[in-house]
Amino acid sequence: MFYPAHLNLQDRKCLVVGGGKVAERKVMSLLLSGGDVTLISPDATESLKNLAKIGQVMWHRRQFQTNDTVGMFLVCAATDFSEINTQIFKDAYEANGIRLVNVVDVIPECTFAAASVVMLGNLAISISTSGKSPAMSRRIREYLEAKFGTSSLYKLERNENAIPIENRRVPYPVYLLLENLRCVVIRNAGKMSQEMVRRIDLLRRCRASITCIDPTDVDSHLLSDAFLVLTDLECEGSVFAGNQIQLIENLNSPEAGIFVTPSLVIDDNLIISISTQSENAADRSEVRRIRTELAEKFENAGYGAFIDFLGELRPLVLKSIRSQEKRQQFFDTLIDHIPDVTINGQQTCCLGFTNTACATECVFNWVRRGQIERAHQYALQRIRKRKIGKLGS
Repeated sequence: MFYPAHLNLQDRKCLVVGGGKVAERKVMSLLLSGGDVTLISPDATESLKNLAKIGQVMWHRRQFQTNDTVGMFLVCAATDFSEINTQIFKDAYEANGIRLVNVVDVIPECTFAAASVVMLGNLAISISTSGKSPAMSRRIREYLEAKFGTSSLYKLERNENAIPIENRRVPYPVYLLLENLRCVVIRNAGKMSQEMVRRIDLLRRCRASITCIDPTDVDSHLLSDAFLVLTDLECEGSVFAGNQIQLIENLNSPEAGIFVTPSLVIDDNLIISISTQSENAADRSEVRRIRTELAEKFENAGYGAFIDFLGELRPLVLKSIRSQEKRQQFFDTLIDHIPDVTINGQQTCCLGFTNTACATECVFNWVRRGQIERAHQYALQRIRKRKIGKLGS
């Protein structure tokens, strides 16, 4: 699974390479969270051109060049060319030590995955399926939008005209890929807080390589190659100065860190995160209430198993269905369709959103009842039909 982190991007330098609709969404999300955004692309959408025109984005109208990532806090590669995206990843992560790098739709060349985000007043709710099923992530986001009467954070603005995007000062939710990465925990072994115990357990579940250090033994050399640092103790600021440490969470002083770990609802690879930057007691209470409500809906309800099933199909689907649009259609249909059943003229699976006890013979229920082989054979049939062009969209 991925590690959920809500980043403080206020005035931090962010780079987006690419000028299409995907890059546009990346830029929009970074600006809403207060990032200082640079764009590199020979051309760009009208919205991006307008943002550059009014000075909200610095646009370099050219191809990416070596060392363009120097000094950046976060880098997103969103071009249409895999070789350029790979070059960006190597320049940022391998050559220049940038911790936060995202290559769109290429998990092996990412240190973080972006999240679907829903705003509920001062609360940010984000959804991740650990890269296994973007379609399910979208379906859950749409359910939350309908449930709370709100919309995705990144649908709030469509900057078609030269209108600046407001800095909402919301956290930037990401999911970190920590497998085998060195993560340092500064703690007093005899007096660890329950929050720190939970953080360490989460790091283990994410398969991070964990180094625990007593506060009396901390120095900058021990931290220089760490991907992230967690502490619930007071540390001298000089310890973190002068090296490439970017990701720090201070459990006792969240404002002093770079990110916070939000409240979580977890069902295997489904992770729903809830947080607020507000210090208002009512907002903090609302986080706890929403977390409890969503846990009752999603934890131990089969969503994680279904997401794993969809994720296991992805390599075969990528090989068999060449078009990204048709792959999306395949997964949408597999999730929505109820095989050989019509209910009131509808053939759309509710995914247990409206009825947790729903027993309809759909693929979702097959999987959560353990009928994996049945679901797998059905999916293979649909792939074969698509390959020979007999399946309608």
